[in-house]
Amino acid sequence: MTVGRRIFIDALAARYGGTAYASIEVGRHLARRSEVEAVTVITRRGSIVELGLSTEPAVRCIVLPSPRQFELIGRAAWEGFRLPSLARRHDCDVVISMSGMLPRRLDCRVVCLVSNPVVYEDLTLANVIRRWAIRRTAGVAAYLAAPSGVMAGLVSASAGHPCAVLPWGVNHDAFSPAEAPGEEILCVADFYRHKRHDVLLDAWLQLPEPRPRLRLIGNPDVEPGTHASLVARIAMLPERRSISLEYRVSLDRLVRAYQNARVFVMASEHESFCMPLAESMACGVPVVARDIESLRETSGDSAIYVAGNSPARWALAMRRMLEDDLEHRRVRELGISRGGRFSWDNVASRLVSQF
Repeated sequence: MTVGRRIFIDALAARYGGTAYASIEVGRHLARRSEVEAVTVITRRGSIVELGLSTEPAVRCIVLPSPRQFELIGRAAWEGFRLPSLARRHDCDVVISMSGMLPRRLDCRVVCLVSNPVVYEDLTLANVIRRWAIRRTAGVAAYLAAPSGVMAGLVSASAGHPCAVLPWGVNHDAFSPAEAPGEEILCVADFYRHKRHDVLLDAWLQLPEPRPRLRLIGNPDVEPGTHASLVARIAMLPERRSISLEYRVSLDRLVRAYQNARVFVMASEHESFCMPLAESMACGVPVVARDIESLRETSGDSAIYVAGNSPARWALAMRRMLEDDLEHRRVRELGISRGGRFSWDNVASRLVSQF
């Protein structure tokens, strides 16, 4: 009888955003595979990953306390001293690192999934250490992958090893089109500075009245100062009652937000894949996105792209989707078709083939 693989997923670095949701879906879909006997996910207490897997009986979670400071050092220490012994004790066959960084060589196969583009943006001391750790881990990994060609190119050039492209998926059981388009303008993005909510807000203010409701959904804890500045600015606006800020929403509420949207806007300056774009397309919501290569790779021809930070340009693109019903229908249909290509089952299949 063939024994299934025992898999550890190191999601300690996946505290926020797309990597956290990807950790949930990767664990969930691997656990459903016949080739897999057991999936254990290592995560932080109170994290998106812990909450998302709390109702998934097929996935076991090892939950560690959330550090108050020196997160990178504490994580590396745990991964270096505790993870190897745990993997041996549980006869682990594969360790999947959702950050691509493991400080010590393991006795089992290692899979590196790298999806944080910020690592390759700024040459800070922390990012220098992260790049070194990814390069070191990639040298012993059985499989190195990133969710887009743009990201794979950055990883490969820095790590000195070929990096495969493994696009993230969409939960099509949840994210599906409404019978008719909604009326709101939606952005789903944690409140990082590089997400450029300020550009979106400036563009929204240039739309003719009455403006559609602007709904912003994200995590305020990622950069509290950036979030606080945005909130303070909105509070001063006469139009503030037409702007909704929502945090830590449930899956059902998130799906309703997509289905209530007329257009989805993403002004972020750097992304590796942008899961909300794929989700919005799956829900039939046309996209207005910044003209950068990674977002074009995700959305293809099912989006309108805007270069730069001119509020007038962004407002013009948004008006096109708000006012031109024929163009809206065309982009909506293209998005539904393209969004259907992103599948977590495909992600799990690709990973299993590397085990």
